[in-house]
Amino acid sequence: MLRPLLSSLLLTGAAFSQDGGQLFTLYCSACHGADGLGATGGQFPPLAGSPWIQGDPARAVKIALLGLHGKVEVEGRTYDLEMPPQGGVLADDQIAAILTYVRSSWGNHETPVAADFVKTTRAGLTRTAQWTPEELLKEHPLPKPPPPIANLTSRVYHGKWTDLPDFNQLKPENMEEEQSGLVSMKHSDVQDYFGLVWEGELTAPEAGAYVFHLDADDGARVIVDGKSLAEIHGLGPMNGSRPKEGKADLTAGVHKLRVEFYEYTDNQGIQLAWKKASSPFWQNLSDNPVPPPKEKMLIAPSATRAVVYRNFIAGVSPRAIGIGFPSGVNLAYSADHLGTELIWTGDFIDASRHWTDRGQGNEPPAGDHVVKLSNSAVLPDGATFRGYKLDPAGNPTFSVQLGTRLLLDSWKPGDRSLVRTLNLSGSGEALDVLLTDSLAVQGSAGTVQLGDQLTLKTDHATLLTKGSSTYVHLTSGQPATLTYQWR
Repeated sequence: MLRPLLSSLLLTGAAFSQDGGQLFTLYCSACHGADGLGATGGQFPPLAGSPWIQGDPARAVKIALLGLHGKVEVEGRTYDLEMPPQGGVLADDQIAAILTYVRSSWGNHETPVAADFVKTTRAGLTRTAQWTPEELLKEHPLPKPPPPIANLTSRVYHGKWTDLPDFNQLKPENMEEEQSGLVSMKHSDVQDYFGLVWEGELTAPEAGAYVFHLDADDGARVIVDGKSLAEIHGLGPMNGSRPKEGKADLTAGVHKLRVEFYEYTDNQGIQLAWKKASSPFWQNLSDNPVPPPKEKMLIAPSATRAVVYRNFIAGVSPRAIGIGFPSGVNLAYSADHLGTELIWTGDFIDASRHWTDRGQGNEPPAGDHVVKLSNSAVLPDGATFRGYKLDPAGNPTFSVQLGTRLLLDSWKPGDRSLVRTLNLSGSGEALDVLLTDSLAVQGSAGTVQLGDQLTLKTDHATLLTKGSSTYVHLTSGQPATLTYQWR
């Protein structure tokens, strides 16, 4: 939390006792994110580096007082959301404290906002309706942004290359200033057999790790402060199949940028962008922009009940049944192979792929620490899936019929763990249920290591090894419990 210097507060008349960071967390972070990047993966407008809170503080004060509705653009991305008015909820000194915090956090370096300024702005309002972006920007235009790349020039070379040449040894045909500050093909004087080199300056707003994205038709290289970060060699299209990324730890301030490109024949193009490693959004450095990230539609359990997802899940057979538990553990059961094939932690499923069309491919788990338990049928031929039931907390029990026998496979969540109970009923021989055919099992009865991520604790369960597969040996009427614990 940044606390403005006392001298600055006295000079601006903004000496207040309110804690802007705490107030922001209470009233604003649910939408704008505790890091200022926009909550829920950036689905809300970011405040970090936003021109909407830069420059004239009256713009931000008026938004806080009366709210905003309509489409706004921030860092090349359009948002169409409702900003509710806060003037009836927050006092002048609270709004001043929040905006001072916002204008001086996450790389923002704007002047503090005084409570008296908020009071004067509130008194001068002649309306009560929410602002539209057009109305507000007519009174308080956004500050003109600096060019993405300062002092950018381009040089054109002629030649037939199928890989990156040493442009320093070649003579350019011409040199141009790129007034837009963007890497662009517009100054190439031929369609085929040419190269371009751009040079300029990038300003890192703060020290930290930055990531560069590069794509090209045909080849290209991006160099920062003399170090090559990403290169594309050979001939090929710019269709998303060949992009490269490179990372650099940069100090705050100006850094030298050099971009080299060559085109052989047919199509031509280059795509360049950068971002803080912690940011989900790219800042385009070329006039061919990087597509915005796909909007996520995360399916999540409630605080007390698991959630079910019946659709195509990557790594599971087509008849997949996904279960997301409130404790942040998840599983995907195969009704084809009659067993759980995937378990993972964190987020459950991003349903955006299947929102309008069930047939748009498989969706991978949205979380992490994904473990593939098996790749084939868990039970012998002749076993039949009989559905599943959910208890009041949404915990599933899957049922499988084997002649006169019934296997119940129940799952409940634990602390970074999943507790599985297998219960065989009916008369007949003992049954071996496949535990895994893809993970190494090490250890003795009671506790074993399952692959490199899991510890498996067994209770009244006998494990058998057959070749590269491990089974659980079940006897009718004697339940076995398995606890999968992430290490």
